Amino acid sequence: MPKITVLGQGECEFDGQFSLLDALDEAGFDMPYSCRGGNCGACEVRLLSGDIEHIQDTVYETDGNDILTCSVIPLTDIEIELI
Repeated sequence: MPKITVLGQGECEFDGQFSLLDALDEAGFDMPYSCRGGNCGACEVRLLSGDIEHIQDTVYETDGNDILTCSVIPLTDIEIELI
């Protein structure tokens, strides 16, 4: 199971939840979000390391290493940072 590290907040494991956001939510992290559908950008974080897979198309576009936690799953151990 991939390990998810949230810089300065802790870590948890991804255990087949629908999205990275769902895994973080189940683990008790207070992550920002609004729509859960890739439309608003509220769940945007910076991917510092690791590999992810996009699981749904998004309307909101990110730049660089920024990702929407509602629209990806980790493929490897990842480290993310709130922005």
